[in-house]
Amino acid sequence: MGHAPFKRTPFFYAYVGMWLHLFVSTGILALSAASDWLSIFAALVVGSLCVGLVLYGLLTNRYILLINIGAYVASIARAFSADAPVITCFIAGLIAALVSSYSLLAAEYGRYKREVYGWAEPLPITTTILLGAAIVILCAYGLFSN
Repeated sequence: MGHAPFKRTPFFYAYVGMWLHLFVSTGILALSAASDWLSIFAALVVGSLCVGLVLYGLLTNRYILLINIGAYVASIARAFSADAPVITCFIAGLIAALVSSYSLLAAEYGRYKREVYGWAEPLPITTTILLGAAIVILCAYGLFSN
């Protein structure tokens, strides 16, 4: 979907912003003296996804995606704390980011298929099923872990 960045500039800038945030934050993490770097890196990956979603929402005037600002704050809070309320907010933010990214990818995939092949096609059903299963597992983990 990224072969024509000038046809889909908001998607391209959001994608670049996501990777830029991840590279910079990973560099800062590598220079720090953090002991639990794997869970911090996981929180940074979710935060970078949220940055990309917020950028896309701002560039396309889809302000519903700005809900990912809260998910970003929760992921950064998770990078610094492992308390139960922070983890619960992080899981809720992760679910919001997954649902937002699914809606964005479904729209962009349909637009790509329409531009290239002349007809829109939905995302493969396996993608929908796997994402739905991941959300259900995350909800169950968030409900029953405390």
